[in-house]
Order: sequence, then C-alpha cells, then structure tokens
Amino acid sequence: MTSQSRAVLGIALTPVLALASAAPVAAGTTAAAAASTAAPMVEKRAPGLWGARTLHAPNPNPASASGGLNALVSAGNGTLVSLTGDGLSRSTRIRPAGSTGWLPQQTWADAGGYNTELVSLGDGSVRLAWRAKRADDHNNYWLKVATLKPGASAFSAPEYVAAVPEKGYHHLAAAPDGRVVAVWAVSGVVKAAEKPGPQAAWTAPSDLNTQPPSGSRDISSMDLAVAKDGTSLLVWQWQSSKAVVALEKAPAATAWSAVQGFPVPGSDLARPKAFANPQGGFDVFYDDLAHLMHTRRAAGAAQWSTPSSAADHGSTSGMTAPVYLPNGDLFVAGEPGYSTGPWYALRSASTGAWQPYSQPFSTHKKVRAVRAAATSGGTVTVTWREGYSYEEYTMAAVFKGGTWSAPRRLSATSAQFAGAPQVAADALGRPVVLWDEYKRSETDSTVLTGVLQATTGSRALPKWRDYTDDGKADLFGKGSTGLKVYAGDATKLSAGQRATSWPTGTLVLPFGDLDGDGCNDVFVRQSRGEADVYPTMCGGLPDIQSLHIKVSSDWSAYDAVLSPGDLTGDGRADLLTRSAASGKLYLYAGNGSGGFKARTLAGSGYGGYKKLISAGDLDGDGKNDVLGIDASNELWRFGGTGAGTFKPRSLVFKDWGTSYKDVVGGLDLSGDGRSDLISLDKDGRAWLNRGNGQGGFTNRSQVGTATNWSSIRIS
Repeated sequence: MTSQSRAVLGIALTPVLALASAAPVAAGTTAAAAASTAAPMVEKRAPGLWGARTLHAPNPNPASASGGLNALVSAGNGTLVSLTGDGLSRSTRIRPAGSTGWLPQQTWADAGGYNTELVSLGDGSVRLAWRAKRADDHNNYWLKVATLKPGASAFSAPEYVAAVPEKGYHHLAAAPDGRVVAVWAVSGVVKAAEKPGPQAAWTAPSDLNTQPPSGSRDISSMDLAVAKDGTSLLVWQWQSSKAVVALEKAPAATAWSAVQGFPVPGSDLARPKAFANPQGGFDVFYDDLAHLMHTRRAAGAAQWSTPSSAADHGSTSGMTAPVYLPNGDLFVAGEPGYSTGPWYALRSASTGAWQPYSQPFSTHKKVRAVRAAATSGGTVTVTWREGYSYEEYTMAAVFKGGTWSAPRRLSATSAQFAGAPQVAADALGRPVVLWDEYKRSETDSTVLTGVLQATTGSRALPKWRDYTDDGKADLFGKGSTGLKVYAGDATKLSAGQRATSWPTGTLVLPFGDLDGDGCNDVFVRQSRGEADVYPTMCGGLPDIQSLHIKVSSDWSAYDAVLSPGDLTGDGRADLLTRSAASGKLYLYAGNGSGGFKARTLAGSGYGGYKKLISAGDLDGDGKNDVLGIDASNELWRFGGTGAGTFKPRSLVFKDWGTSYKDVVGGLDLSGDGRSDLISLDKDGRAWLNRGNGQGGFTNRSQVGTATNWSSIRIS
C-alpha cells in the first residue's frame, strides 16, 4: 500500500498480513484488538466532516466542456461570491453571510474575454473587472468594473474605467476607506486610475512610466496591493530586460513614486507578487532560482527586511495567496516546482523566521491548482487537484498547529484538465469548496456536468446502501460499461452515475461508513484476492484507481464475502466471510478507526449453502439477518442476535431461486420500512420480493423492466 492510500483516512494501519494457513487477517488488527472485550460504543458524528456534494451551478452548455468554475472569494463579512463561465460570458452567484443558499446568478454577457477577475477588496466589497469590446471602436476595449457592496444582494451596474487593449494585465485593489485603484498596461506604458469614494467617478488615467526600457515593451508579471493605511504598492517585471519596477502612492499623494531600497533583484523569472498584511505594511514574494524569497516592510517602516528563503523549492508560479493566521503567522503553499512535490511554508510572527516543513499535504507526484483559505480555529484549508491524465481528483486537507489532516477526496469522478478547485471561508469560518465535476459518457469521453460544492459540518449516520445521497437504499450493477448505481422504488430501477469498468472477477459490495464522514464506502475484493475499502464522497462512486485502504493481501480462501451492515449493535458496518475449506462463517467487526477488529467465529456449518445473502432486519427486532440458499434450493433465514452470531435457521421459501443468478437483500425499495429482495434471473429480468416484516417475503413482481440485466451482476 502506498503512503498516499495509507494517509487518505488519517488512520494508522498495521502492516498487511498475507493469508496464512490459519486465517485471512484484516489490516488494522492488533493483539489488543483481538483480545478486547470492551463494551461496543455507538459511532458518533462530529462537526468538521465533509458533507454531501451539491450542485452549485450547472454547465450552461452541456454540449461543451466549457462553462466551468473561474473563481470563489469571500467578502469581509463572510459573503461568498463565485464566478463561472467561458469565453462567451460569465456569471456570478452570491451566498449572503449567514445563509447556506446561493442567490440567482447574474450573467455578464460581455465578460467572457481575456483576464476577467473577481476580487475581494480591503473595503469589504467584491468587484468584478473585465475587458469588453467597444461598440464604437472594434479595435479597442473597455475596462469595466461591477461592484458588490457590503450587505448588498446584487452587483451594481458596470462602470467604465478606461479604454484598454484586448489583452494585458489589469488589477484592482482597495483601501479600507473605499478608495479603489486600478492599473493596467498599454504597449509597455503602465497606467493607473482611482475611484476616490463610492459615489465618486473614476479619475482620468495617468501614465506611471513614459518609456519602457530599450527592447522591453512587454511586461511578464504585474501585481498591486493597498495597505491598511491606504498606501498603494505596484510591482512589475519587464519581459526582456528582467528589470523589476516598484512604485508606491500614499493616500494623500498626487503621484506615484519609486519605492526606495526595494530589495527584489531583476533576475530571470523573479515574478514578484505583493500582498497587504492585515497588521499593516506589505509582504512581497519573488523567485530566486530554486527558492521562494520573502521580504517585508512593516507599517510605518522605511526599510524592507533582508530577503529570506521561505521555501527551498517554492515559486510564486502556482503559489497560493498568503494566509494570515490569527496569531500573526503567515502561511503559503504551492504546486510542485523544480522537480519537487507540493510545498508549504510557515513564517512565525514571534521570531520572523520561516519554519521548515516535514509533512507534505499530499504525497502524490502530480499535484496542481493549489488554493488555500484561513478557516475557523486557526486552521488553513488547502484544496488541489492530483492525478494523471483522465484520473485527476479534487482533494482537500486541513493544516493546524504544524500538522496536516489526512487528504480527503471531494470529487466523485475524475477528469482531465479541470479548472482549479476554489476554497473560501464562510461567515462561520467553515471551508466552502467549489470544483468542476465531470461525468463519463458511454463512449468514455468526459463531459462537464457543472460546478459542485462541499463544506464541513455534522452529518447523521448515512442510510444503509445509500449512494445517491437521497436517503434511500440503492443497488450496484456491474457490467461491461462499468459500475452503476441503480435507484428507484417498487416499480422501477433507474441507472444513475457510472464509474469506470472493474476487471472481471472483482467483487464490489456496498459498505457502510468506514471513515466516519457520513458517507457510505465501498468494499472490493480484487480478482487476485486483495481486499480493499474505497472511501467515497457522498453521492459518488469510486474507480479502481481511486484512493483505498488495503484490508488484506489475500482473501481468496473465502468463497463468500458479505456486507451485512451492523451485526454487533455498535452502529458500525461489519463484514462476513465464509471459509471455502471449513464452511465456517467469520465476522470482521468495524473497529471505529477505519479498519476491522480481529475476526471472530460467527457460526459453523455454512458450507452447504449455494448463496449467502445479506438481508437486513427481516423480522423487525432491530438486528440484521442473513439468508442462505441450500443445495435443495430452499431459502433459509438466520436471525441476527446483535452480538455477531446468528440464531438457528428458519425456512422462508421451498424450491426457490433455481432461475436466479444474483440475489440481493437489505434494500427497502417499497418504502414501507421493511427489507426487500431483488433477484436477477437468467433471462435478464429483475424481480422484487417485498419484506413482510415477519421474517419472510410476499410473492415476486417484476421491476427494472427498462433494463436488460443479462450482462449485469448486482450487489
């Protein structure tokens, strides 16, 4: 098992034990666990767990892969604003502070061009800036700005700032008093304009330089920040000469002036970035070969600090915006660079030194699109995408007190080259993550479904076998086109989402919530015998390449593996296995820590049954049962005791099941609170036997008639 798959649930697993002559052993088992007789505890849910995925914005053009996520920002009062769209138009959506719902979107029909940006500014406002083609001059564009004022529920009508070229840098920043500064470049001349107050008009643009250096008319990077006292700082680098320029403007000044003693050298790819520190002054980062360098000018100071290395292999390319923690510490992270993995760095407010890190937030070799946000309790939530080719997933982890939580996969499906996942904190300090979600078509192409969201909070125990997050039990169907969820009622079964195909001989079982996040996971025995648990996001299915926990290297000695739900009464999902050699039934009880306790004997004499079937609670006593079909095709029920064992058998049906290739129990498709049976016959038909609540079933009726089940195996 890789360190990546070991870390996904944040659990400590003992080394996996291969199948020995005595018994297959579950990873996570210890001698203490095997001998434990402690009373079982009911599993509880705590705040801080990632909940269900919900649709934030659908793809406006389902025929294309465009129209996805551009940005997500948090205003000063906790209002969230998202930006979605493509090269044709953009849309903004607002989630007011204190609300969990998003207001209807505003569409900006002419904002689909180059360098559209959504910015949360120091005056508590959020502004959208974009270039829009001029109706009176098709060779030039307008720089337009729309404003979301603090407490407002919609953006203002666009304001026209200035005529600008089609492409190039533009940036906005704002002072706490509401003064807004805009800068942009035109053929090597940097221009600036200001909006002195909410009701004031934009000033006429002024030129900040009159002549670019010889041979340098292109700017390779530009950044703007406005400090707490209203001082503006503008930095840029010329593409050809590599010279770095830094200008500043005090609030009462009439002109920009050169920054004295600015220590950023004009080296190749310095790429300086400037940020306003909440305590006052500025933080500037730049690249120096394989080092991310940092320099600071405190509020009221005239001198810049001596540049120091924040991260040996970091870079401003792909660096997150700094996160300023409540104690004054400064956190930055970024994508891999210079042949290294993802990195992060932390600057101590008390010492001013950058602290080296040891534990990365991801061990994956391919990480990109890193984002970070300050969240409640002095934590930082970081999101990113990781994976290869078509197997890229949205991930999240939390940093606190120098250590990382285990990475958590948020996206249910993988996609290639999706946009960066975005994260911001709401008014309660909870992380809200948005990302592009794709679905795989029947031809294995990927289509953008839309933008999904997830946040943390408390969740109740999930409904048994619920994989569509609708509170109802679902059915798995595995065929040539992959693994699908089938949801429905007593009259129909409809195919839902699909995951990629699993190899022939793979057993894929619905399983309970192993990792305590409120989402049901999936148990898999691979074709060569390896047993794994695949954690899922609520409403999603795993692919075979998804992150997983190895349970055992070889369970091929078991000829039956069942996922019966909770058999011990502790609220945790358990596993049942049958030894092919002895016919004994073994229980692997969930240990509450992401693994299983040592196996215990659940019963003997089960070798004569052709099928063992998870059944749910058939007689209403609150304990899950198991069904068995014997060699004479009689169906028997073994009533659960709630202690991991079973009562003597009782007959359910005589001469039953001869035409069935698959039988699945434990689903309540009829909606009456009783466990039903779904059976597939050899002619490709699906049948439902409703539970009668007394340990048996009613006569069968056909369901799922729209599907030919001939090539599908259900579980």
